[in-house]
Amino acid sequence: MLLKTFRQLNIRKMSTKSLIIDYDFATGKTCEHESDQSAKDFMLLGGSGVYTAMRTACNGQRVFLLSDHMQRITNSYKQVLGSTLEPSYWRSLLLPILKRGLGRVQGESKITVLVGKENLRVQFTELKAQADSHCWVRLIRGHREDPEAKDLKWVHKRERLEQLIKPPVNEVVLVNWDEKRFFEGLSSNFFAVRQAATYSVPEFRNYKLVSAPLSSVLLGTIMKLVLRICEEDGISVEFVPQLEPELWAGAFVTSTSRLVLPIENVVFGDDGQHEQRLSRDNPLVMHLKLRVEQLMAEQSEVVYK
Repeated sequence: MLLKTFRQLNIRKMSTKSLIIDYDFATGKTCEHESDQSAKDFMLLGGSGVYTAMRTACNGQRVFLLSDHMQRITNSYKQVLGSTLEPSYWRSLLLPILKRGLGRVQGESKITVLVGKENLRVQFTELKAQADSHCWVRLIRGHREDPEAKDLKWVHKRERLEQLIKPPVNEVVLVNWDEKRFFEGLSSNFFAVRQAATYSVPEFRNYKLVSAPLSSVLLGTIMKLVLRICEEDGISVEFVPQLEPELWAGAFVTSTSRLVLPIENVVFGDDGQHEQRLSRDNPLVMHLKLRVEQLMAEQSEVVYK
């Protein structure tokens, strides 16, 4: 019924920063409005509940890793709001909304989904290309208390640390200085790369990936894809996240908007007074970056034509 209604609408391109579509669980009705809200403001003003952020591929016609995001909503909704609704439920609810919204955005879109007890809200914004092919990160003491769910509470808790993200810093990575271990970024997953013990061909297999244990971080959709690629390509992964930047041969962050973004400089210390330069062209980092980009179309689902 929703799909039929949406197809009958006179769709027009949006003229503002974003399009927001609301769905009320009690009435089954939808409404929409254009807004100048950024994705960050949309989440900060979203109340309580859970969230996920998706992206399109193939000029806005496909949604990347759609099934993974439906599972994420299911898991987070159960953990935070205490109800179990299968991924098929969220898919049937969201597909018509996605079709409606993607017809209004030029090019690729970032899709932010907020789910509360009473309603579901979806924001569509233009997904701008990364300004740089590499980035800086800053290491800061902290950790995510409930890493298994995308709870909107985390959006508010991380806001203070986001003030440290100023060019050239692209992300803050949470660490435990006492135990000398790293966790994840405020809105990303973090990986380090170290030299492997043996020489092999191709060159990227001369390195191993180092990750935080999956139980200590939110398993992001791109992180999940990277680990899948490592298994397929015979890349060694260690879940012993030693905080030793001087021994890293490379590093990168992953997220919906960044995909795989190589790190060229790590900033640390209470005042950010220390830096560790890294190779932004490390063969393993470049291999994973290329593989994720190549899988964009294959791992995406056609939503809008």
